[in-house]
Amino acid sequence: MNKNIGKAKLGLVLLAIVFTLALTFATLELPSILNSLLLGYFPDLGWGWTDSPFMNYARPIGYACLAIVIALIAVGFKTGRSRLSSLGSFAFFLPTFGYFALSMFLLTGIGILRIIWLPVWDSSLKLLKLGDIAYLPYMIVVYPFYLLKVDVRTSFASIAVGAGLLIFFLGTITWLYGKFERKELIDFWIYRYSRHPQYLGYLIWSYGVMLLASLYGEPGLKVAYPPGPSLPWLISSLIVICVALTEEIHMRKTYGESYLKYQGSTPFMFPLPKLVSSATTAPIRILFKRDLPKNGKEVLYTFVIYSVILVLLSLPFLILNWPPDRYGWMTWPS
Repeated sequence: MNKNIGKAKLGLVLLAIVFTLALTFATLELPSILNSLLLGYFPDLGWGWTDSPFMNYARPIGYACLAIVIALIAVGFKTGRSRLSSLGSFAFFLPTFGYFALSMFLLTGIGILRIIWLPVWDSSLKLLKLGDIAYLPYMIVVYPFYLLKVDVRTSFASIAVGAGLLIFFLGTITWLYGKFERKELIDFWIYRYSRHPQYLGYLIWSYGVMLLASLYGEPGLKVAYPPGPSLPWLISSLIVICVALTEEIHMRKTYGESYLKYQGSTPFMFPLPKLVSSATTAPIRILFKRDLPKNGKEVLYTFVIYSVILVLLSLPFLILNWPPDRYGWMTWPS
């Protein structure tokens, strides 16, 4: 029996690896393919894009799309349907793929996806810099290699994409196997190391996509490259984390003491050193006198508090205009 279970587990892991390789390739290649197919169907909006006649049609659509995304997220939280909120979060991040429209500035080719962000861009493109604190882990990894004259920027981003997809599939397969075995609480395999491996996989995958989008371009472009999509990534990620926190409230009510015991032995998302974990959860402990919110209102407060903190930490990037507008993260750190 144990031998059969071991073979099944190995087969599932191999299946997850195959899917991971396929979707990693798709993540890296499909944007360019779709962009080449869509080029010519939408106008090339370079300098003066705000005055283009096309914007008379695009702007109302963009505002309506953003309103629908916000409604999805709000309804999901209000009704407890986490899938709706997760879908809204993904939809808000999806325009990041518009950065793979290499030779154009805004809404040509696959860049049409960025129509959702028009309400932000109408205010200022620079607002996207208000999430640039998200690049800190990337900077910590990349800069030492740069000093050794080794460029790992694209490799780091691609590895993040693959690692995120692998974690996502291992989490999904474990969950499906647990349901097949009719287990009430899934706390084995990858769930021993993360209470929300699918969400963790999405966060890592989307982080890699954000980095690739920030690096995708050529210094010789005829227009300035827009700021990286760090703010949408931060908002999308915080929404996903809040969805996970909402699910935790439901799990505690459903499974009681057994889930509390599981919480005490397994990290929320990712195993972190105690000092880092303590610093990360400090705002919640200060506000709620506990490590996790216990109701929907406290989850909303959590989203607002961490959004404000991360935006404030990103302000120096905006104020100092660093990296410079012309090339953004494409040429950093050189």
